[in-house]
Amino acid sequence: MKQSRTSKVMALSLGQGLTTVVTLATAMVMARVLTEVELATYRQTLLAYQIALPLLSLGLSYAIYYFMPTETRRVRGIVIDGLIMMFVMGLLYAVFIALGGNHVLAKRFSNPAIVNTLVYLVPLPLVALPATLLASVMVVREQVNKLTVYNVLTNLILGLGIVGACLYWRTPESMVLVKVGLGVAIGLIGIRMMLKAAPRDDWHPSWDNMRNMVKFSIPLVTAGALGTISLQLDKIIVSAMCSPEEFAVYSNGAIEIPLIGIITGSIAAVIQPDLRKFAAAGDYQAALALFRQAAEKSAVILIPTMVFLMVSAEPFILTLFSDKYAGSILPFRLYLLILPIRIAQYGAFQSALGLNRAILFRSAVGLAANAASSVLFVALWGYAGAVIGTILTLYLVNCTLNMALLANTLNCRWKDVLPFSVLAKLFFFSSLAVIPLLFLRVLFPNLHYVAFLLLSAGIYTFSFLLVAFAIKTNPAQIYLLDAVTRIRCSRLRRHHEQDA
Repeated sequence: MKQSRTSKVMALSLGQGLTTVVTLATAMVMARVLTEVELATYRQTLLAYQIALPLLSLGLSYAIYYFMPTETRRVRGIVIDGLIMMFVMGLLYAVFIALGGNHVLAKRFSNPAIVNTLVYLVPLPLVALPATLLASVMVVREQVNKLTVYNVLTNLILGLGIVGACLYWRTPESMVLVKVGLGVAIGLIGIRMMLKAAPRDDWHPSWDNMRNMVKFSIPLVTAGALGTISLQLDKIIVSAMCSPEEFAVYSNGAIEIPLIGIITGSIAAVIQPDLRKFAAAGDYQAALALFRQAAEKSAVILIPTMVFLMVSAEPFILTLFSDKYAGSILPFRLYLLILPIRIAQYGAFQSALGLNRAILFRSAVGLAANAASSVLFVALWGYAGAVIGTILTLYLVNCTLNMALLANTLNCRWKDVLPFSVLAKLFFFSSLAVIPLLFLRVLFPNLHYVAFLLLSAGIYTFSFLLVAFAIKTNPAQIYLLDAVTRIRCSRLRRHHEQDA
């Protein structure tokens, strides 16, 4: 029986949710056990790999979503082709580090301690890179539940391993080694799951298909690399222009709230095959309806969370990282301003429409604007300027280009691309619901930050629902749009079939 989109999103969100819990728990332990320099060493080691990952991955996950849903003869062959190419890219990364790339990166990050830890990472991409195709393969093959079990178990094991290494050995080197060892084992399991999910059809490698996949994904991988660098650019610039201690403080605050990955990532993974099918059939109106529906569902959770954390940023950061990282509060508050434009995965929709070159152009322009503004603002205002440069670029450049591109391709008005009325309503509800928290701080100024965070979360949730009830509008009604969208899409498909 085929799973509904909602059940798929819930299943994927479960795995992403555990990943978030593990990530936060690990960060809390590291902040209390490691020094600022040791924390910077661990995070800069992973940052060097994360920056390279989009380029190394060749954008093949997008190619899987694009080619596999319509393939009938060699589904297994597509998986084999992807695995081979990913292994080769992992090997290139290992060679780069072995030939002195670790020294180059250590110099750029102003931290000689990562010279050795980068070498420890060498085996990881050989297996972990091919394993990154697992999610796209399992979603297309309708095996989301198995993917969820894999995500839950592997993230739990990986998190416990890193926390154990941190508590026992108390060094960033030990944590990197444990991450590599467990990552290789987990990657091998993921590769085996991919092969089992694929039907036993033609599995022989096809150089022509590899060429087609790379040709399709080259604009996407370049855009993905530029986009990742753009999102991580603030951390790169802070690493280069500030001390490791300042980077540690900044990196704890310069985080997007975990719900972004849980909500938007899961929804995008589920709807992308359907977006591709609608686009391939020329049914752009149905694709737009599905895209708007996904953005609406994301906004119902992300916007109220953003407003709550904006007011509760201090107790939230201190609870996670202790008083030692009070300086992380400002960059965290600034990062929350990114949330409104992150309710939708524009790249997934544009990829389904075949706008790969336009995605590349948007990413290149965004990166250039982000680099110029971030360097200027860091020089003027310190590490907080890096966040300001990123925010301005995302709103004024990336968002503007995304809206214009989709509106032009879909032949609609720019204001029809996103559900702006829903966003305005959610901001209104959230702003009213947050008022009691302001009085709570005034009435109990000496309340411990952990108690304040827990109490304010309960009060805010109650206030939000109370405001919605008083205005006689239930935020959950937005989910009724799911049924409306299905009816709309069904009608559009019938009209398309009649025209054909």
